[in-house]
Amino acid sequence: MNLNQLEYFVCAAKHLNFTKAAKECFISQTAMTQQMKALEKTLGVQLFVRDKHHIELTMAGSVYLKEARAILKRSDEAMRLARMASKGFDGEISIGLISGFGQSDCYEMLRGFHEAFPNIKLKFLRSTMSGLLEALQRGECDVAFSVQPRQNIYGNLKHRYLKSYPIYCVMSPSNPLSEKKEITCPELAGESFIIMQPPGRARDEMDEMLLVYERGGFLPQVIAVEPEPETILLMASLEMGISLLPEYIVRSYYKNEALCFVPMMKQDGTAETVDFEMICMNAPVNPSVEKLLSWWKDAQGALLS
Repeated sequence: MNLNQLEYFVCAAKHLNFTKAAKECFISQTAMTQQMKALEKTLGVQLFVRDKHHIELTMAGSVYLKEARAILKRSDEAMRLARMASKGFDGEISIGLISGFGQSDCYEMLRGFHEAFPNIKLKFLRSTMSGLLEALQRGECDVAFSVQPRQNIYGNLKHRYLKSYPIYCVMSPSNPLSEKKEITCPELAGESFIIMQPPGRARDEMDEMLLVYERGGFLPQVIAVEPEPETILLMASLEMGISLLPEYIVRSYYKNEALCFVPMMKQDGTAETVDFEMICMNAPVNPSVEKLLSWWKDAQGALLS
């Protein structure tokens, strides 16, 4: 088995016609047929059912198609990273991270960039949302990875969207709201809120309060402000209140029968989300930052999909 055979197979599966697939791959129909027979012999399974009028994928062929596409995608990405790494670009980037960044999938971006440019040294600074924005202004970090703030106070920053995560209302199963399939902010009026506030995070950064104020029209009754999600989830399970938390924080607790997770929705039926973004100055002076921004523009189709 080789990559050419995988490309031929994916093309043949797309058209379900060896003649059309052979034409697209710039080979003869005979060669296409021979390559598919050779692939089937190597795998020891039949990929296509053929008769005089048409072909179709077998069950094994359908399963193999998904894996073949993944292999080809990863091969393309590996070649792209190798070519970029061969350029030998040197430099250093100071990167600011918000608490919780490592629990999201966005760290894959940094992994991919480091593979592409191993000679660019990465230094890390962990802080709050406001702390990272101030660090950018003072030149203490070149790039920040943070949750998109509900209020942008600096106009000299460049924002690059990374990924959205749905927000869940976390509560005890005994709460009547736990029976709902989805919840909007106005339905939370009268509930007691447990807010997650990492150390050093200012009260004006409490996006949960801003969210319910904007969407629900009321200021939430906050009974506790806790730094750790484990404490918040324990309090919710003890019926002490509810909390609004992003999916990347609660995903590992879904099987906990003492908790219920209901997605938060806007009035228009779309999901409430927490959005991660990459932030830097409008005119970065560090050439390595420009390299990161250029790489990210090219890599968006391959990462965080």
